[in-house]
Amino acid sequence: MKDTKDKYRIKKEVNAFRCLRCGHEWIPRVELSQLEGELKEKPRICPNCKSAYWDLEPKTKK
Repeated sequence: MKDTKDKYRIKKEVNAFRCLRCGHEWIPRVELSQLEGELKEKPRICPNCKSAYWDLEPKTKK
């Protein structure tokens, strides 16, 4: 039987980001309607490592 305390909880899928440098995952602070659809713009930096290149794979040394 379902607990009555949990009847206010729901699951929703939203857009989130992952830094390819440090692996940090986050949900941007935008309106809820934008999280469910397409975002107008991507974040400028990773909130964890502050890298502006969070969306690019790091180059490997030869």
